[in-house]
Amino acid sequence: MKTITILAALPLLFVFAACKKDHTTILPSGPIDYNSYANGGVHLEIVNSDPANYNDDELYVGVMGATTGSNSQSAYIDLKTGKTVLLNNLSALPQVVNPNNPTDGGKFIVIGTRMSDMPINPATGHHSIPLPFIQSGRILMSIGKPIYYYINPGGTSLAAPIKSTNSKDANYGTVFDFMEFTYYSTGSAARVFANTSRVDEYAISMGFELNALQGTSGTIQRAGELMTKEKTIQAFLNFPKPEEYNQCYRTFFQDIINPGGMTDATGNKIFTQTTAYAQFQTYIDSIWQQYKTRDLLLVLGTGNVGKTDEGLVIRGRVDDRNVFNFTQTTTVNGTKVVKAGTLPIKPTTSDVLGGTASTGAFNNSALDGQAGHELDNSLRVTFVAALNRHSIISNAAEGQIQYPEDVSNFYKHAPYNYYAAFWHSQGVSYNNLQYAFSYDDAANQSSTIVGDNPAYCTLYFGPITGK
Repeated sequence: MKTITILAALPLLFVFAACKKDHTTILPSGPIDYNSYANGGVHLEIVNSDPANYNDDELYVGVMGATTGSNSQSAYIDLKTGKTVLLNNLSALPQVVNPNNPTDGGKFIVIGTRMSDMPINPATGHHSIPLPFIQSGRILMSIGKPIYYYINPGGTSLAAPIKSTNSKDANYGTVFDFMEFTYYSTGSAARVFANTSRVDEYAISMGFELNALQGTSGTIQRAGELMTKEKTIQAFLNFPKPEEYNQCYRTFFQDIINPGGMTDATGNKIFTQTTAYAQFQTYIDSIWQQYKTRDLLLVLGTGNVGKTDEGLVIRGRVDDRNVFNFTQTTTVNGTKVVKAGTLPIKPTTSDVLGGTASTGAFNNSALDGQAGHELDNSLRVTFVAALNRHSIISNAAEGQIQYPEDVSNFYKHAPYNYYAAFWHSQGVSYNNLQYAFSYDDAANQSSTIVGDNPAYCTLYFGPITGK
């Protein structure tokens, strides 16, 4: 029954769905006066782009997050009215029991509105909600039923839903997914941030479109999957990769998880025990070993590929303590300026695929910018991304400059992160862009969307094909 991760002020935008039914859709008009939002509030349109598999009355949508401003509080948005509901007094909100174990004593809050019950903008004929500002959000999508949030003991916080094989868990059998979403004021403009992230897992195909006024001209940005869920899963299973990566697909949960999340029947992590894990570690080890006796020469930046200017070159060498030390010498107003940085510990496969700054290999950000550590942050980002993509090689000729952000070299040399490679492969993600590991935004490969003065956003439940 009980869930694990605690929700403090984490805003989430949820979309929930259910099973196939009759596909006759009745579109009610809503209680919102859309004219009152003419000078404020971004319109979130929600489109069922997989009507062959889901009807509108099978989809549930909820917006949950934190209010903006100095006194930020956890909240959700009522998607029938567009109004913000604070979560600072859970006892005052409607509560329900566990639908799969009604007598366990637990209390839950269900946040979600069936899409077919959402108001329709008469100007467009689409389900549409004008959203107030909300920050650090997520869009959570589910298939089968809405999501239940457990009220922790004390009644002051909620626990995030987990995927469980326990038939008594409140969300047992529910397929759900999420994307990131924030809508806030920069002081001079309203801004939307969105990301159809796959850094943790995939369970439902989704798309996101932002129409924003950047300066004096409008721009449309899109991100998301190009295929239905069934075709995406089959494409992953057919994708060339080591056999162990097939365990990223979990039949019971109908999802594809980051390899670091692989577990056995008892819930124990198993990726560290696979041949693929060991092979990737061998690749990392070869980098650290090779550049103990010669310099690793790097030029960063997608716009600098092929350039050999001495001022662009970063030189690195591993010392006898396995610390990777780097320097870059530039000339400023006739004076040579030397910047430096370090990677203090040789990373493990888990460090690289996880890309977390909390590990010893990549946690030197506190020193970033200090004397001798001016390059720390860029090195951390570069190495996490380049090792995942295998865009730094150990067998380069002496004196050969490498360009770790040369997109044409990504995922060309085994081993690499095959989970990430799939999301960036042709026909899977819009423009081959996705956020499949931490720092996957290096070299502009992320599905992140940012736009000012948004006119509307469109969330696609299903693929963003045809765009």
